[in-house]
Amino acid sequence: MSNNAIKANSHPYPGHGVNGYTSAIGITVRGSDWYWTVTAIMTAATFAFIGLSFTKPRSHRIFHYITAGITMIAAIAYFTMGSDLGQTPIPVEFVRSDPKVSGTPTNQNREIFYVRYVDWYALARCIDRER
Repeated sequence: MSNNAIKANSHPYPGHGVNGYTSAIGITVRGSDWYWTVTAIMTAATFAFIGLSFTKPRSHRIFHYITAGITMIAAIAYFTMGSDLGQTPIPVEFVRSDPKVSGTPTNQNREIFYVRYVDWYALARCIDRER
């Protein structure tokens, strides 16, 4: 079975991508597979922390709940990246000569995942609560 997340969420029409731009350099199927793997691991960890919380007295469960929240926020972020969502094209700063990574002569944009920075912001707030 193939990973069709990139095909399902791609922008086939030039100029109709995110913010009116498309990116020639973006995530590959292998990269998407990796993000899906991390999503599965983080989701499993979330359920593990919730399950472990029941082995503790009610007064000590909050630490497990916060940790489960942290891993679930990370799972959502990796799900978004694996689905090729939460990204925006930006101009390439250093143009390379290798055609595999240089884009096209008319489109030298690459995608960055802004959802990663949203994830970091949200996780920092959760980690501060845990202390």
